[in-house]
Amino acid sequence: MFEDVEEIRPDDPNDRELHFYYNRAERIAKAPPQVQEYYNGGMRPVRGFRALFYKQNKWVFISLILFVGAAWAYSGFNSTRAFTSVDGINFELTAFSYEEQIFTSISMKAGKKHTDNNPVNVQAEFFLIDPNNQVTEKQLKSLVYSDGEQYIRAKFTDFDIIRVDVILNVGEQEKELSVQVKR
Repeated sequence: MFEDVEEIRPDDPNDRELHFYYNRAERIAKAPPQVQEYYNGGMRPVRGFRALFYKQNKWVFISLILFVGAAWAYSGFNSTRAFTSVDGINFELTAFSYEEQIFTSISMKAGKKHTDNNPVNVQAEFFLIDPNNQVTEKQLKSLVYSDGEQYIRAKFTDFDIIRVDVILNVGEQEKELSVQVKR
């Protein structure tokens, strides 16, 4: 509608038309020496793993090593082990408290390494641990796992239980699972 109407006009006639002059050689000549060296091809960025070993990056490299070491130590010394795998079958233990009851569940799912579809007998012995690290109750459950995702579930009365430990017997192998009770 108003495309042909000029709404703003500068007072100075020199400012009415804007001209941009670009002279690359002159601009590079006035640049700092580091920029001139880069445009002449003298500076090449360091890429890949070599960048970690330069003097400026030594603290980044050391902190990376410390972080990986701390994560490895935490996973190695962590007392709660809620995941395990036996013969390509992945097991996960969960436990939570709701209205004076503790609900526990072991989910079983075939992993990528599980090739045979033969039924496997799975026995789970649940141990409830109180704040004094004493076993207050135990229960034995079993299931024949064939394929897909299956569960072994158990329900207990809550007597200040802080942890649930499970001993899994899968075929001839035995594994332990442990998890904190979520409140």
